[in-house]
Amino acid sequence: MVYFIPKLIEHNNNTLFKIEKKLNMDANIINDLFKGKQSQTPLWFLRQAGRHIPEYYEIRKKEYNFIDFCLNKNLIIESTKLPLKYYNLDAAIIFSDILMIPWAMRRNLRFLKDFGPTLDPMIPGETKIVKNASIVSKLEPLKDSISTLRNDLPKSISLIGFAGAPWTLACYMIEGKGSKDFLKTRKALWCENKWFMELIETLIYYISDKLEMQAKAGVDVLMIFDSWSHMIPNNFFTECAINPISRIIRILRSRDIFVPIIGFPFKAGSSIIKYSFESEVDCVALDWSVDLSWADSFINKDIVIQGNLDPASLIPKDSVYLKDNVLSILDKMSDRRFIFNVGHGLTPDCKIDNVKKVIDIVKNYKR
Repeated sequence: MVYFIPKLIEHNNNTLFKIEKKLNMDANIINDLFKGKQSQTPLWFLRQAGRHIPEYYEIRKKEYNFIDFCLNKNLIIESTKLPLKYYNLDAAIIFSDILMIPWAMRRNLRFLKDFGPTLDPMIPGETKIVKNASIVSKLEPLKDSISTLRNDLPKSISLIGFAGAPWTLACYMIEGKGSKDFLKTRKALWCENKWFMELIETLIYYISDKLEMQAKAGVDVLMIFDSWSHMIPNNFFTECAINPISRIIRILRSRDIFVPIIGFPFKAGSSIIKYSFESEVDCVALDWSVDLSWADSFINKDIVIQGNLDPASLIPKDSVYLKDNVLSILDKMSDRRFIFNVGHGLTPDCKIDNVKKVIDIVKNYKR
């Protein structure tokens, strides 16, 4: 398979202008933020449509199989809209799963109750890498749901599409499940490097196809989740975490996709600095462990920061620390373009009242 590698599009004022042209021109504070303007702090939450809302379980019951759920246009739409019934949010993130690409690559993805995702593990150096998976056609319900949602939602609410990063998808595909240390994946990186990088290369193009499809269907922003980036050996961080994201963005820009892109290198530590300068993302999302004063000092000042409330702080019924914590985040980011969010997804035991309290604090904050 021959791939065209587009010329680097510099992350400068020309790129910002192209992003501005592609953004919805109606009043939208997230769109304004990526155009270089910020008067308010926009907010939304990772996994905002998840299991902390009791109504979600009723929607989930409508499909027995989670993969079928993620391929049901009406249920995607209903789940994506669900948090907007409860919260005054500035964005809706499409309901899907990062592992739909491995599913399309015929890795026999299953979601087992009380266990999580399971796949047929790839054997490094032996398992053939599928190069002809039709990602777009297999995810047609996702595309259709985005088109409907963009028409249904107020223009003031941004619609976010997403995909998993190559490294994180490779982790699941090699291990066949989640892992505490992803030893098989790291071993493959050292022992079967040529095969491993071929897998990464293939995933780069599948991910680009998925993101392009979502952008053309109507999303305003794209996000790339690298949930296991902290498992990458330091020697390979650039090769496995930064360069693949940069390549994806270049491919998208070469296809005339200029929606803003958020990168989330989860728990990547000090490597986030290099990531912020070299990955070409328009925004870097930070997990709850990142010191925002440090982030303000060292992360690329030309890009937006998103984060980084600890979702566990939303669990206690009467937390005396929640307001001070939220205000501390807002104060530290008051001089930067910033999107308020959690540092990882909302958990099932997060309290709706706490989420509402956070929203009130953020909405009433004066920058």
